Amino acid sequence: MSRSPAALLETPSAPLAAVLQAAGQPARLELLRLLLVGPRTVADLQAELNLGSTGQLYHHLKALSAAGLVEQSERATYRMPPRVVFPVLALLAASFDITAGTGS
Repeated sequence: MSRSPAALLETPSAPLAAVLQAAGQPARLELLRLLLVGPRTVADLQAELNLGSTGQLYHHLKALSAAGLVEQSERATYRMPPRVVFPVLALLAASFDITAGTGS
């Protein structure tokens, strides 16, 4: 995938911000990291994230699904669509590069 700087600068901000907002919470970012490895059931995700309730988990999954970052592949199982794997890895890499020099 490649995008010219001009294309990125001409893209409307709202859809880009929606993806960043969906991924911009620690629990959601952790969900993305888990789903990069492969599909997970709701029970697996709940156990791995130690969220207070399944309601919280579904709230995060709904936001990520609405942004196109995850999808329900079968009942109670979520996965990352193949088309978003590289962009999510790039998002993680960019975030790492930005925070590497800040001591965070």
